[in-house]
Order: sequence, then C-alpha cells, then structure tokens
Amino acid sequence: MNQSTGLLTKTKSEYLKFLTKFRSLQLSTIRKSGRPESSFAPFVVDQKNHYYIFISLLASHTKNLLNDGRVGIMFIEAEEKAENIFSRKRVTFDCDAEFVGCDSEEWKKIIPLFDEIGGELMQTLRLLSDFRLVRLIPISGLFVKGFGKAYKISGENMEKLSHKNVQN
Repeated sequence: MNQSTGLLTKTKSEYLKFLTKFRSLQLSTIRKSGRPESSFAPFVVDQKNHYYIFISLLASHTKNLLNDGRVGIMFIEAEEKAENIFSRKRVTFDCDAEFVGCDSEEWKKIIPLFDEIGGELMQTLRLLSDFRLVRLIPISGLFVKGFGKAYKISGENMEKLSHKNVQN
C-alpha cells in the first residue's frame, strides 16, 4: 500500500467514525421563494447510508421538502472541540428527499429505529397525523478535516473518498 492509499484509508476511517458522533443533522432546504432555510432534525441511518428524518407538516422545512426535494445536510464538530474555529471538522451531503409511505416495508423497518433515539416520545409522535418519514439520499459529499484537508465523498453508499484540490 502506497502512502497516498494509506492516508485515504485512515481518512475514511476518521470520516466514518466522525459520523457516528451525531444524533441530529443540520438541514438546508429551499423555500418557495428560492431562499434557503436552515433547521435541524434527529435522524437514523440505514446500511445504504440513507438518512431518515421524522418531521411534522407544521414545520417549514417539511413544506420546503414537499415543494423542492433538494436538500443539503451537515454534521459539524462542536465549536468547543475544534482546534481552530475556521477549520471545524464537518461532513456535508447534497441529497434528494423522498417521502416514505406509512404502509411500506421501509416504514416498518425504519420507524422502530426512531424508538431507540426518541423513546416514549416516539409513541406519541407516531400517532400524530402530521408527521412524515423522509429519506434523504446523498448524491455527493465533502469531508473537511482541516486546512487543505478536504475530501470529496462519492460512491453508491458514500464510501469513497478522494482528496479535493483546486482542480476538482
């Protein structure tokens, strides 16, 4: 294994470990006006690296997703843990959003995962008619771990990393 391959293997491990630290993600959705809106939601993830959020129709980000299925998500290192405020570790994904029907097999498989993070509250939320399960499918991503240390994320399961430089 050459030095470059070894560095990418180590970076991939760091990227995967970094993602395990989060229970919520930051969302960037698009309003009807075309202006961006930032918010957050708790999530669960499946084996394909699809992210699922369980959100209310009363929330503006849900309305935004119904209108425009393009969404950005971000996981970012806490400010107090960052070595430098200008280079906080972060992962961003450009995603497509799809609403999952409550009568689907996917719903039956994913909703119990929310019980693990939401506890008793999930029993109540499940009964509310305004909550929807949304699958966020990453199309591309970026892992930034410092100055000059940005890596494009690609692949069917967002498992491939390549060093990003000025040319790409």
